[in-house]
Amino acid sequence: MTSADALLASLADGLRRRVAERGQAEARLADFVFREGSDGSDGRAPVESRDWRYFMSRTLAAVGEPGTLDLLDRLSSGDETLRTLARDRPAGLDGGLATVDRIGGLAAAGLVGRDLETGRVGLTVLGSAVLALAQEWERRAAEPLLADDRGPR
Repeated sequence: MTSADALLASLADGLRRRVAERGQAEARLADFVFREGSDGSDGRAPVESRDWRYFMSRTLAAVGEPGTLDLLDRLSSGDETLRTLARDRPAGLDGGLATVDRIGGLAAAGLVGRDLETGRVGLTVLGSAVLALAQEWERRAAEPLLADDRGPR
């Protein structure tokens, strides 16, 4: 298996895990009734856990925010707490609330996970795969252009 194949396999595995988690959450929500006489529905069609494009788009949108790759890189050590991140203001974030909001968005996209008891924040399988993709893309983009590569034809 080539490194590109391994990277794509890792991305697919991470996305499958995220979709499975979302499917489990949808099943739990379907069993929950919000108020007496209600079916628990808010009238909108739920996002189906099979909607791969939704999850891929959400992942890419979360990564596309400025500073997110720097934040994911920092979280790759697995040794960060939300308190430390809020204090250090990583990735140009303007304080604790902005950091908590960004981490929440990354968690909603399935890129990071947070231990509620310890406050530790770390990358998920999908987050690690996306970071590896970005690093490889950056490495390849830094390579010099070939003399015959003049762009799209």
